[in-house]
Amino acid sequence: MPRFLISNTANRFQVFELGMGEHTIGREGDVHILLPNVSVSRHHAKVVVTADSSVLEDLESGNGTTVGGRTVLQHALVTKDEVKIGKFTLVYLDDSKADEFYRGRCVRYMPRWEPRADLTRDEDTFMISKDALKSMATQSRLLEVARVVLIRDPSRFWFPEGRPLSFGSERALVGVNGWFIPANAAEVVWDGSRHFLHRKAWWVPVRVNDEPVNESQPLRHNDRLTIGESRFRYEGELK
Repeated sequence: MPRFLISNTANRFQVFELGMGEHTIGREGDVHILLPNVSVSRHHAKVVVTADSSVLEDLESGNGTTVGGRTVLQHALVTKDEVKIGKFTLVYLDDSKADEFYRGRCVRYMPRWEPRADLTRDEDTFMISKDALKSMATQSRLLEVARVVLIRDPSRFWFPEGRPLSFGSERALVGVNGWFIPANAAEVVWDGSRHFLHRKAWWVPVRVNDEPVNESQPLRHNDRLTIGESRFRYEGELK
């Protein structure tokens, strides 16, 4: 089904699935998509989803509704439209194969929209040593920046983050070329501190820096990955 990716920061998106029917947007507690900030009107806008279209309509809001930087009263949404409502960005995605990723991040692994997520309590932080906090920050940063880039087309890249990033046939998250490629020929996975490349099919060539991977291989910045006939580069440099 279509969905909104919602963010009130530059890069952190959460997902709100848009079923059939009308979805109201605002800061009042009775709306379907709650955006709790004074920059948003109580009943700011709505989106009506049918089998043929998703239409966004402003509800005479105080600060207006924009799509792609243009103020709209009503707009038929198309995939990748960026809607601004107050301090929030809502990116509209259809339900096609191409919409499984947004800016290299797997949509299915994004958290559900939760406008009232609890914050970590200060007393929990005090129980952690400085070295442990530094290690946690480094690992968190690596999860955020590490990506796999298609060497022949660097404009195509994927962030594995903390979930398995599968490589294989068209059913995998990342498609690869070659003969007799299964749905899951290899995976990049996170073990809690770094990413590994796991081989999942013995008959498909899987290499790191041209060396065969028997079962699993830890990844370092600028490692070259070969899966089937496709070549990638792992970028995991912390700055």
